[in-house]
Amino acid sequence: MPTLTMNTTKRDQALNKLKRVEGRVRGLIGMVEEGRDCEDILMQISATQEALRIAGKQFIQNYLEENVMRGLTATNSEKRDDAYEELLGVLYKYIK
Repeated sequence: MPTLTMNTTKRDQALNKLKRVEGRVRGLIGMVEEGRDCEDILMQISATQEALRIAGKQFIQNYLEENVMRGLTATNSEKRDDAYEELLGVLYKYIK
């Protein structure tokens, strides 16, 4: 599996989004510790899941742009096949 390759702007955006998710999780912990209303907690859990989904989409897009496109556009058919198989493997892991 290739290492993360992102330009600085995209990397900073991804980190900021993940740090906001981290803050949401810390807030959720505080809500549970305070005995807050279940409906409020569930709403925050839903918002946190959505934020993680959006972050995941950013990483998928980056992965496609930085890794897969090079393989799929390669003139060597073995490299194209490898890129396609790698893409399928990543997608199947992500959509579980």
